Amino acid sequence: MTDFDKSSPEYISNGHYKVNGTDFMSVWTYKKKFNPSSENKTHINGPEGQKLAQICSEVYSTTPDFGGFDEILIFPLSELKEYYSN
Repeated sequence: MTDFDKSSPEYISNGHYKVNGTDFMSVWTYKKKFNPSSENKTHINGPEGQKLAQICSEVYSTTPDFGGFDEILIFPLSELKEYYSN
């Protein structure tokens, strides 16, 4: 069971949620918004998401608006920015 979906009050847009005042995004959404020139492909995002799930302070699951996945993970925006700035 996922934590959030499109009908949740925390929903902003596909892969973007605001939870207790903190922005959370999926890897795909983060790359699309903040780094559109990066490779944004499942075979890359999956392993990156697995790594982030191990190191981020909070991780939630969501139901994506579209695509072939039943569930995706979202991470704090500040921690995504830190991870991808290295």
